[in-house]
Amino acid sequence: MSFGRWAGSVAAVGATSLAVFLYAAHPARSSDHQDSIAVVNRPGADITDVYEFPDPANTNNVDLVMNIHPLIPAGDGGEYQLDPGVLYQFKIAHGPVGTQNPEDTVLQVVANGTGSTQTLSLYGPITPKLSGTHSVLSGLSKGTFPFNQPSGTTLSNGVVAFAGPRADPFFFDLFQFFKILPDRYYANPRTGNQLGTSMPTFNGYASGSTSGANGTGYACSTAASTNALTQINGGFNVISIVLSVPRNLLSPRGVTPIIHTWATASLPTGEKINGREVYVQQELLSRPAVKELFEKFNQHQYTNQTSPYADTTIKAAIYNFSNKVVGRSETISRVLQSILYPNELAADLSQSGPAAYLGVETGGATGGKFGGRGLTDDVIDISLGAVFGNTIPALTGVPDDGKENNCLTDEHVTSGQGGTQTQSTYPYLAPPH
Repeated sequence: MSFGRWAGSVAAVGATSLAVFLYAAHPARSSDHQDSIAVVNRPGADITDVYEFPDPANTNNVDLVMNIHPLIPAGDGGEYQLDPGVLYQFKIAHGPVGTQNPEDTVLQVVANGTGSTQTLSLYGPITPKLSGTHSVLSGLSKGTFPFNQPSGTTLSNGVVAFAGPRADPFFFDLFQFFKILPDRYYANPRTGNQLGTSMPTFNGYASGSTSGANGTGYACSTAASTNALTQINGGFNVISIVLSVPRNLLSPRGVTPIIHTWATASLPTGEKINGREVYVQQELLSRPAVKELFEKFNQHQYTNQTSPYADTTIKAAIYNFSNKVVGRSETISRVLQSILYPNELAADLSQSGPAAYLGVETGGATGGKFGGRGLTDDVIDISLGAVFGNTIPALTGVPDDGKENNCLTDEHVTSGQGGTQTQSTYPYLAPPH
């Protein structure tokens, strides 16, 4: 994920251009684009986003999308492939909202070779031989598919598979976020959860907008906002894995239709079980921006290498940031913690759609009961509304604490700003810039 800022004066534009260069050329920890030292050193293991939505062309299928290798410059999409030393996995647990069950189903992808002739092999959906942070390839391959074949390949179990360069569809106000929470930017000193200003605000608000009573009424910023991933240097690209999976493979008859999904990238340990390589988790991603907003930067690596249902660090961080930094009430902070932990993407496969981030957890209040996450879901504004706005009191009926900060509930960046990032046909992410 990422966040962006655009300045309103010549001097500020120059400073921003330098920051963009540094962001593109060096490690930057914005949401989940390069969010820890380990993945900076192994960009092919750096997961940037996860999506889960009903397939627009086949209502019997659900699309699982994992984006990897952030910040590929415009025009260079054809120079990158998947890392053949990494095991890429979608992990799924079945159960009601809030379940802390370990994964009971996995889809595993490994790359074979490098360059333009690279192929990929899919294993699953299948019950994993190991659960938690260690994995081995489970079962037999369901087939191989060529790298960067946009029409996709239908495998033996009915899964349609694609992997290749695509335009990064994520949108957020990057550099302004770094001003609000400086610790989240790699080049700044480690300040923990200390806010960068006593009057934090995103850009893009209308003249006269104020922070509200809790913020003592200071003016929200009227400067223009910018999505760095689509508006700067022609836009950035990622490597995408897109699997269109029959619903009955993800939730067989007799099993709850509510699934909880997260993605991992794992590296070989050098050990083997029954002749199969053992991998250890290097990176984890599910809900966007949870690590990046709530956790101090130096906590990211622990979360990346921990199963989401056993991550006490992120559980504590959600409450501490909400209550101690934002100043929300004990009740609102605990409700937010209960919604966002475990850090897994929930979807109800009995629902037709559309996808709606946090739709399962809120009973459809965010736009639909399927849940998951669509490519154009405004997940950041939903998250900001929950943390800084009145979303929790409005949806749950808990007492409003009167501590909303209206200057932080919207970062005024829209999908496709500065370029088209999605398309109507499979694999639904647009070709690379």
